[in-house]
Amino acid sequence: MKYLLFLLPLLSWSCKSIHIPEPVVERMDPPMPVLAISHINVPIEIDLQSQLREVEKSLPKSFEGKQEQCEGVSFTYKFLREPIDFQLKQTSLYYEVDGKFELKLNYCPKCHELWNENGSCAVPRISASCGVGEPMRRVKVGYNTTVSITDSYTFNTETKLKKFDVLDPCEITIFKYDATNQVEKQVKGQLQSLEKDIDRQIESVDIRSSIKDVWRKLEEPIDLSGYGLLYLKPKSMALSPVSFNSMNKRSELTAQLTLEPFITTNKEQTIYSDLPKQVKYIAGQGYALNILVKASYDSINKLMNKGLRGYKIPFKGKEIIVDSLQVLGNQEQKLIIQVYFSGSKNGVFFLVGKPFITEDQFFVLSDLSYDINSKNVLLKSAKWIFDKRILEELNKSAKYDLNPLLKETKNSITQQLNTELDKGVFLSGTVDKLAVSGIQLGSSGFFLTTEVLGNLKLKMK
Repeated sequence: MKYLLFLLPLLSWSCKSIHIPEPVVERMDPPMPVLAISHINVPIEIDLQSQLREVEKSLPKSFEGKQEQCEGVSFTYKFLREPIDFQLKQTSLYYEVDGKFELKLNYCPKCHELWNENGSCAVPRISASCGVGEPMRRVKVGYNTTVSITDSYTFNTETKLKKFDVLDPCEITIFKYDATNQVEKQVKGQLQSLEKDIDRQIESVDIRSSIKDVWRKLEEPIDLSGYGLLYLKPKSMALSPVSFNSMNKRSELTAQLTLEPFITTNKEQTIYSDLPKQVKYIAGQGYALNILVKASYDSINKLMNKGLRGYKIPFKGKEIIVDSLQVLGNQEQKLIIQVYFSGSKNGVFFLVGKPFITEDQFFVLSDLSYDINSKNVLLKSAKWIFDKRILEELNKSAKYDLNPLLKETKNSITQQLNTELDKGVFLSGTVDKLAVSGIQLGSSGFFLTTEVLGNLKLKMK
């Protein structure tokens, strides 16, 4: 009986749960890491074919004029043009027009004012023509338009008549008169007056609205399908000089933006801003985003529980089963992990470990050890749990593959980047790289430094 009374306290002690006081956690966030500037280069293609068709339709296809005088040569002319042949050069619009004209002339060598205050020809007038009753005389006309973007994101153009070649001279042999210069002077004046009409047509292309659509799209959060919201936070914009693609009748330029992106699991209020004043453009390609990901410790809890919940560690006839894990916070940039366990003993103990991200994108908890309270209690109540083999087993399993999560996130971002912003305005993009490079612990969550590389393009029809 005495023996049983002596044994009862031991049996009751062996069945007791192990309770350990919680460690002290950090209550202040450390300074946030300073990230490299993020930038996006968005090539913009504007299909000019519809605008050029409008230019073609808006310009008159014929001109008529005359110059009448009593003494000397008087004439009337008619000019017809063919459809405009648009030939886009690298940095300007150049287009040529085939035309033809006919000319009727009459000549009076001497006038008098005897019967008419405007004068009357003293002899019968001599009439002549060219291009009448015969093939009309041919001319070749050429225009050049330079295009730039104003600070208010509109096209600014300057059109100049660069060529007026009379291919078939108009020489009147009957009174030895070459009317070519007169025709050129009259018709050329008419064609030069069209320069402003051409400018108005091209400047009417509403590029500002399309650029603003891109800016607005970049201000809106990108839903990462359950993994948080990506806020790009655009800050500045620069536009490259305009160039032209002669093959498909497109104008091309690049919008370059700087950003301060971050990812968070909490939705924030979206504040829209107007297009900013343009800054100096520096040539670049694609986009490179350095993103600070804000996340709660719950996401680490999910990773750890997915890998370790139910994990059994046998040791010298005893067994510990990991029931669940929970991150309480951090101490000096080490995670404090509460471990609920059962098996030969049940209860809770606390681990501390240094988290880091490997180059092959694994989340690893290194140097796992018991916190000081756990050490003290376990040494007294369950020294065998304190054995280093238990920690070695936990260390081996504390490695979590982030690649499936990153792949899903890449697909989600790619889907969001390929969309129709507005009627006829299409944004397309790829995510070529998504990688986590660092982790920093805070009071209520953690921060991941993430790099995203890819390409974007905007097409306007």
